[in-house]
Amino acid sequence: MQAYLQQLKNKVQDLTLSLQQMESQLSKKIEQHRQAEIAFNQIKQELQQLTTIDSLTQIPNRRCFDRYITQEWTRLAREKAFLSLLLCNIDNFKEYNRTYGKEAGDDCLKKIAQIIKNVAKRPADIVTRYGNDEFTIILPNTNLFGAVNIAEKLLQQVKTLNIPHANSNTEGIVSLSIGIASQVPLSKQSVEAFIDKAERALNQAKVDGKNQFVVHT
Repeated sequence: MQAYLQQLKNKVQDLTLSLQQMESQLSKKIEQHRQAEIAFNQIKQELQQLTTIDSLTQIPNRRCFDRYITQEWTRLAREKAFLSLLLCNIDNFKEYNRTYGKEAGDDCLKKIAQIIKNVAKRPADIVTRYGNDEFTIILPNTNLFGAVNIAEKLLQQVKTLNIPHANSNTEGIVSLSIGIASQVPLSKQSVEAFIDKAERALNQAKVDGKNQFVVHT
């Protein structure tokens, strides 16, 4: 009887040890899975950033612009609130590149992008690189008065940079032309038509002599 009880005791100990080993292995696998999931999410975030951030200026790119302005147009149409858009173009940028070289041109783009970011400070405001030498500022819940205020500050800040531009007809320094569109979005109107208003205003600013903003009317 004593021998039988000892045998049972040994079996229980063996089973307990096996369970402990299995538990340890399972814990290791769970931790490995957790680490793999963390690494996967980091890679996913990096990939998302690569597809929405402009590599040179480190601000959101055209893809991000398209997505965000469509989202805000739809949201503000429901809320019947203002949306403003500033479309900014560096004046005579091709001439700047030809005069000072691509490296200087890239440096100029980065400085302008940073200035625009500093002017549009609210969390909901988004600055994007729209084209090679074009930038946008999307201003949700901002009326025309607020948009014009941003444009005036931006022109002044770029002037303060005082980046020499020998082949510019705007005071011999790098400057911006800005087109402004501002309205309460309409559900029956497309966001593309809204963007077109800003583009037409920008074109008019350049026709009128550059280094200024024009509001679409």
